[in-house]
Amino acid sequence: MGGHGAVEFVVVGFSGGQIDHSLAPALREQVEKGTIRIIDLLFVQKNEDGSERTFELDEVAGDQNFAEFRGIPQEIDGLIGPDDVAEISQDMPAGATAMIILFEHAWLRDLRRAVESSGGQVMFTERIPGEIVDAVEEAAAKAA
Repeated sequence: MGGHGAVEFVVVGFSGGQIDHSLAPALREQVEKGTIRIIDLLFVQKNEDGSERTFELDEVAGDQNFAEFRGIPQEIDGLIGPDDVAEISQDMPAGATAMIILFEHAWLRDLRRAVESSGGQVMFTERIPGEIVDAVEEAAAKAA
């Protein structure tokens, strides 16, 4: 199955054990539109005693806190590994929950094929966080 678009590893953190329910429909919409393809998705909770609990969606099928996430497709369980979880949970405060998503920018597949078939190659990419873009845009508007 070659020809993937760029794959991104994203961690979304929440204080407390609750994940905002509005996140699930937004994520599902991007999957249904074909914009992204979720490769793996894992939740991590850091308990008050510092221990951690990790779980996949199928493990919390009956938990109403995660009901909105039911049915969001993912390709391969287990790609987000114990080393990833250890690194992420190390910086999490006690009582926090994180959702770790490994996803492909599916829309980039066709662009990648076009670049490769034209003899070109991607020489550099950099992800710029939305907050930075917002700040630059705001500063440019004020300067104008």
